[in-house]
Amino acid sequence: MTLDRLLASPHTMLRKVALTPEVLACGLVALGTATATTRNEACTMHQIGSYDLPNACGGALMQPSAWITLRLRPSLLGAAVVAQDEVPTGSRPGAGVRAGALPSLSVFSRDGDLVHRVIVHSDEDAELLFGVGRSRGPSDVQLANVRLSSLGDAGWREGDQLAQLDAVFGEGVRDRHAALTGRGAGAAREVRGAGRVGSSRRVDATLVAAVFEHLGSVGLPVCVGVPSRAVLQLSAGRVHLVERIRTLLVVSLGHGVVELDLAAVRSCLLVTSWGPHGPTSTLEVYDARSECVVVLTQLGIVGPGAHRAWEQMLESLPTA
Repeated sequence: MTLDRLLASPHTMLRKVALTPEVLACGLVALGTATATTRNEACTMHQIGSYDLPNACGGALMQPSAWITLRLRPSLLGAAVVAQDEVPTGSRPGAGVRAGALPSLSVFSRDGDLVHRVIVHSDEDAELLFGVGRSRGPSDVQLANVRLSSLGDAGWREGDQLAQLDAVFGEGVRDRHAALTGRGAGAAREVRGAGRVGSSRRVDATLVAAVFEHLGSVGLPVCVGVPSRAVLQLSAGRVHLVERIRTLLVVSLGHGVVELDLAAVRSCLLVTSWGPHGPTSTLEVYDARSECVVVLTQLGIVGPGAHRAWEQMLESLPTA
């Protein structure tokens, strides 16, 4: 879905609003219960709950929990659209329309691509969405506590685990993929030292479903991130259910659901970098365009037993 296509939608009440990243973050955290969706060409994440305060690339990241956790790239965020479907009030021509479902908020990149969508579930939250861009915005104190636009990125070559996570969405993703696989200038397959990429290797991409199934069978918690152009949505917890519907892999994880089109997966990278427990591995899944579509990792303090089991599992994955 692009911004132009949404604005051309029939039977929909639309209002385009220009939001700063800080106003967007404060608006999301004010909602009670919402459905949050981030998708790319191959993978989608849905979560129902309340938003934690979104944070920006280059800044700190609280360990994801039951809250909806977003990592934003403020420089790539564009307009937002508040939409509410309309339904006809009668069958005869010219009978008019009336408001239908509760409204949604669609956030787009500066290039006009949909990067995140919010659907609310109560009249109170609907009023908050209708007030976006109209009512008085966050106070100076609230905005000072967010400061999303002022944060800078750490380069992935010198960065730790969090910097690698920031590097899987936004600009430069394909160049990093080429470097880590040895296909670009200045390949970084073996860069040693604390705070740097320790190693990267290709692993068998056909085993992605098996990794989720194994996590579910042993009860090992995992953090999964689904990136769009300007947003990374994160969900953490145990895998409750894994189901394959032809080429679609559906994973119930923590308080979210991940849907991955296995037919679109072309390669996987196992990237090791410095985390709270020392060297920590992340499984990065890519499509045919060398765009990252989903990541699996251990984020934050997870306990030495879980960290050790995670590393042993990924170490056992065969090289592609």
